[in-house]
Amino acid sequence: MTPKEKFIQVALDVPMDQLFDYLPNDQTLAIGQYVKVPFGSRQIVGIICGFSTTTEVPIAKLRKIILADEEIIFDKPLFKLLNFVSRYYHYPLGQTIMSVVPSRIKRSQGQHRKVEQLFEAGNKLTSEWIESLPKRQVRLKKLASKLLLKSLRTSELNTVVSNGRACIQELVTLGLVNIKKWEPEIILQNSTPPKLNNEQQAALSAVAKTRNNIAWLIHGITGSGKTEIYLQLLAEFVPTQKEQVLILVPEINLTPQLEARFKQRFPDKVLVTLHSHLTDIERLDHWRRAKSGEAQIVIGTRLAVFTPMPHLTLIIIDEEHDGSFKQHEGLRYHARDVAMMRAKYENIPIVLGTATPALETWFNAQGDNSKYHYLKLSSRAVKNAKLPIIHTIPMTDKYGPAISSTIVKAIQSRLDRQEQSLIFINRRGYSPVLVCSSCSWSAQCGRCSARLVVHLKTKRLKCHHCGYDQKIPMQCLECGNTDLHPVGLGTQKIEESLNHFFPKSNILRVDRDTTRTKEALNQLYQKMNHREIDILVGTQMLAKGHDFPHLTLVVAIDADNALYSSDFRAPERLFSQLMQVAGRAGRSEIKGEVLIQTAFPYHPVYEALKANNFEGFADSLLEERKQMQLSPFSFNALLQVEAKSLHHANEFSRMAVEKANEIGSLVTVYGPVRPLMERLKGFERYQIFLQAKTRPALHNLLSPWVMILRNHPLANRVKWSIDVDPIEF
Repeated sequence: MTPKEKFIQVALDVPMDQLFDYLPNDQTLAIGQYVKVPFGSRQIVGIICGFSTTTEVPIAKLRKIILADEEIIFDKPLFKLLNFVSRYYHYPLGQTIMSVVPSRIKRSQGQHRKVEQLFEAGNKLTSEWIESLPKRQVRLKKLASKLLLKSLRTSELNTVVSNGRACIQELVTLGLVNIKKWEPEIILQNSTPPKLNNEQQAALSAVAKTRNNIAWLIHGITGSGKTEIYLQLLAEFVPTQKEQVLILVPEINLTPQLEARFKQRFPDKVLVTLHSHLTDIERLDHWRRAKSGEAQIVIGTRLAVFTPMPHLTLIIIDEEHDGSFKQHEGLRYHARDVAMMRAKYENIPIVLGTATPALETWFNAQGDNSKYHYLKLSSRAVKNAKLPIIHTIPMTDKYGPAISSTIVKAIQSRLDRQEQSLIFINRRGYSPVLVCSSCSWSAQCGRCSARLVVHLKTKRLKCHHCGYDQKIPMQCLECGNTDLHPVGLGTQKIEESLNHFFPKSNILRVDRDTTRTKEALNQLYQKMNHREIDILVGTQMLAKGHDFPHLTLVVAIDADNALYSSDFRAPERLFSQLMQVAGRAGRSEIKGEVLIQTAFPYHPVYEALKANNFEGFADSLLEERKQMQLSPFSFNALLQVEAKSLHHANEFSRMAVEKANEIGSLVTVYGPVRPLMERLKGFERYQIFLQAKTRPALHNLLSPWVMILRNHPLANRVKWSIDVDPIEF
């Protein structure tokens, strides 16, 4: 801040797309600092985004900032990226910035190095000492007893006893407990770098030669060794302790195995992870280690794309096609697209890896004017390992048994050979719906246009959209009939059927109901590697990235649901998902097999899967989209409107369509229409779809349109959001 610059421009976490002017206090100020400022009758946190010599606000009305934090939250390249994200996704800058920094930092100004600690019982902490405590020392007794059984992390203390941190401090003062920095326990695998095959070596050499902004697409079949290329790229791009690499993964459950492999290969490098299973303290510590340059390797889910990294040399996006990279609430960004722009601003290479590229990515990697450099891996990395053979199993009676006799025989043959099987179904719970046999009533969510799902273990009906749950009723709520039965399939029901067919086998169900903790996934890997599990039943959590060497059979049940979808991306998603889950079979030298139970055994999606023909399938889908002028042949945005009142939602939506048509003739406006989920969490919903032939045409409409919607009197009655480049409808 220069002497001439008398005003501070602050971004605040409010739904207003502007910076707010304040007067400085006596502290040294810089762009990127957190500040506490008065805002109306409140005090809120903001970020300094600039300084100015002038202001449009009368000086008498300007107020001073209250407190500035010494820490700089972001540097100039990251601030440039955040400005781009705010403009591109038409989201207020203040809310954009506040969406991407750790929540803990907003509540802990001045507390810069709180890290997760591990408390272990010392030699002096004995059961005799605990017994000697007075009876009134209930909390201290309970905490000390727990420490004798296991070490505790800072974040776990208050789950054992109330005010756990004060109790642990008392034990520390008495010299009964040892403290050390907590590091996550991970399963370490063999760290010896394998020899690359010719395709892997060619891909590695091509990327390693580049240091400027080039985008690479590594299109490798499942098991082709993409992760090994990532590992060897790190050796090239992080040769000393000064460089940094960012690796983005779509799912939290992919981080433990990746973290293990990278730590084993690079024991001298500092590696941190960033994902939602971390505690606030852990996340803030990892984020700061990346920001300071201490961490050379950062592995994280989509939000990690905004992590400050002053010495960034390479970005890798694993499973780039995955829809989990898209945020569907608040700031609706796509991490892959943001990463592409970050690599451009930082002038560094970026690598996209996948077995099934998103059609937009595939389109950008084809032809003479392609934006991405294309690298193909067509064989598996393990010598003599082959792609699994894929068969479709016709369903002669779609209302028949959940598992056909062919599948039962295939599983039994694996059990006889002490091999493992994976049964894949993309839905949790026991069955989709509870139905009355007399009047056909089904259990509906009162807040959403959706049926409740049966969860037999907890004897509850749950809505997988809003979280509502209730007890399973004893009788029909319409006619009073007591013959209620579940219809359809779910992971719990498949597990029950398998237990019937294979009562002596070790069967494990893996979905979000059974893997709510970080330790659960590590335990799964251990059990699979030690062959303590015979049959794994899972949802899409298991469809990608996992390497189980003894798993030779994959069975996909009830995959046909996607074929009925009205979403034009459904065939692409189904192919990708089944190709990913098929890739779990036969990754070592043992031959793998995939069985898809379907009512449409000759559907083009399944035919392409059996032929392992992604290229032909992708090109046919692109031709269809070209004819329909769908992405990537058009540029789209989606306005979503919600209100408690159907009338208010309708009124606002019709006004929005009218204003959009007034602004631009180069954009086609569709709607308003009710989405498939007409009501969600008690709100009535409408959608408006915008389609343009060029990106500038779309944004030239969006910029003034968003301002009109934001300031319109009807906006107070509804909730609305803009989704640029939507992937779900």
